[in-house]
Amino acid sequence: MKCFFTGLLLFGSFLAHAQDFSFGKVKKEDFSIDIGKLDTAANAFVIREYGSAQVNYTSHAGLVVEFVKHVRIKILNKEGYQHANFSIPLYKSGNDRETVTDIKGASYHLQGDKVVETEMTKANIFNENSSENLSLTKAAIPQVQEGTIIEYRYKTESPFIFNLNAWEFQEEIPKIYSEYVTRIPEICHYKSNLKGGFPIKDRKTDNYNTGLHSEIGDILGNRTTYIMENIPAFHSEDYMTSSKNFRSILFFELGRYSIPMGPTKDFSLTWENVREKLVADESFGGQVKRKGALKDFIEPVLRGANNDIAKASRLYTYFQKQIKWNNKHSIYAKNIKEALEKRTGNSADINLGLVNALRYAQLEAIPVILSTRDNGYAGLYAPAISEFNHVVAQVKLGEEYYLLDATSPYEPFGNIPLKCVNYQGRSIPLTGESDWVKLESKLSSSQHNFFSGELMENGTLKGKWITSRNGYMASRMRERLQESNSEEEFYEKWDEENNRIKINSFKVSNRDSLDKPLKEEFEIEIENFANLQNDQLAFNPYLDSKTTKNPFNLTERNYPIDFGSLIQEESYMEIKLPKGYTYAPETKLKNISMALPERAARYIFKVSNTDPNVLLIESATQFNKPLFLPEEYFDLKEFFSRIIQAQKLDISLKKI
Repeated sequence: MKCFFTGLLLFGSFLAHAQDFSFGKVKKEDFSIDIGKLDTAANAFVIREYGSAQVNYTSHAGLVVEFVKHVRIKILNKEGYQHANFSIPLYKSGNDRETVTDIKGASYHLQGDKVVETEMTKANIFNENSSENLSLTKAAIPQVQEGTIIEYRYKTESPFIFNLNAWEFQEEIPKIYSEYVTRIPEICHYKSNLKGGFPIKDRKTDNYNTGLHSEIGDILGNRTTYIMENIPAFHSEDYMTSSKNFRSILFFELGRYSIPMGPTKDFSLTWENVREKLVADESFGGQVKRKGALKDFIEPVLRGANNDIAKASRLYTYFQKQIKWNNKHSIYAKNIKEALEKRTGNSADINLGLVNALRYAQLEAIPVILSTRDNGYAGLYAPAISEFNHVVAQVKLGEEYYLLDATSPYEPFGNIPLKCVNYQGRSIPLTGESDWVKLESKLSSSQHNFFSGELMENGTLKGKWITSRNGYMASRMRERLQESNSEEEFYEKWDEENNRIKINSFKVSNRDSLDKPLKEEFEIEIENFANLQNDQLAFNPYLDSKTTKNPFNLTERNYPIDFGSLIQEESYMEIKLPKGYTYAPETKLKNISMALPERAARYIFKVSNTDPNVLLIESATQFNKPLFLPEEYFDLKEFFSRIIQAQKLDISLKKI
């Protein structure tokens, strides 16, 4: 960027004075500020924050973005202590990298009428490499306790002018006042976009002197101020993708820059530009196009495979087992051959290698770039490579398309891991048009429980318990088993932690057969399963899948409920009754059947005893679509509440 401007611009001295508030000027009155009306449950709140992003020129780097963030927070209780720790993300690409040019922080306490300040020192600051393209500067403000006011301010410099810093107006704690100022010379043209449900309260734009000159005169700039006030906290809850998708955040995209009487460079991308750029990149398209690069590895794998499905399945399984994912997301591979040799690599090393291998096997395969669930949606407003952090393989077999992610060793062929189920990805063919690809689970996440046994007169339950899992429930259990040194160790630990169920023996089937349900068989014993009360044996009929807590507790939820897949849990119990007891008409529970509109979710519970000596208990919970809209939230919340109440009911046996 520096080379581009050196011969085109003359630069005068320039000093920008930001509309920042004074650091360290904390008053006694600040400790009396109340947030109760905005959020009575807050653990901390932002009294005031200011940010600025300015495109400027430096002699050492050319055009850069100088970013400032200044925050003052009041800590209300111990749960709010975490907000005294903050991180600064710093991106790097090749020889270009972002740097911290200034950082300071302090805590303030009120002792009598005096405000006492404790400054953050260098000992409270350290650096950490998060990934190949990201490092973090982390800082901890000292001497924090309930009622403390903390403050920090930092400044960064970035050579990546196409990434003007976004501003997060809404975060997990409420804010009284938030202000963001951008200063952009007229040679740069950015598009702004506000996500989330809260509007800008005040926005104003005026001109400022950039101190930059071209051959035809001064270069002016636009200073834009964005203000929000009384911003409620964003409350995260179960079954959601990244909060970045729903919080009020202001984003910017560089469309173009142009020099008066000079060249113009267009940064606005089309999806065709994205495809061409990635295909031409040696770390992306170059890896896919390397014919025969993996020949020595994959020829033995393909030997004997007499159809396309067998070829694709073998190659997928080979990459799953041969390369261990290093937990780093990327759409760029270092070297697919080296990853196979070293048996470790990032997501692109693995899945671009898989695409290469599938193409070598004469199969129609292309990469699909995506953003993982924790990274936010990508490409919704404009084509942007930087929003994607992961890549998978797509292969066409007959008329069917299959998405494959070999970074997960626990997912069967054709089912992407839950981390990838995030609305849509973008196909990147070597030739032809790029298109959107729906990211969804092909399997229901299910668990089926079957128990057959006998209830003793002393309340002990003995019998055989069989559990069968599919989809993400199976992959999660396979992963848990793998994390233990042995199955024996896993179930011994489970037995120790679960003081209710005693496992006398166990057997696991299909652990490595990912295309089959994961099956567990137990011989179990539960003492005091039933309790004797007034000549009645009473027990709760749920062994392990009882719902005790409602995952939905917000007064209002303005973002979707995303389960990631269909969900089905079923339980069937066949219990031989103890001698001298019966399931009498006066103690019988009513059968339960409830459902949401259009059977989007369903719960059933049924008890029968056609044979007076045997009790049959059936229950099932189903979520028949993976995504529920915010307007369905209260119905879903009530649905869970009723399930919890229903599962509290005991079955009573009367003594004859």
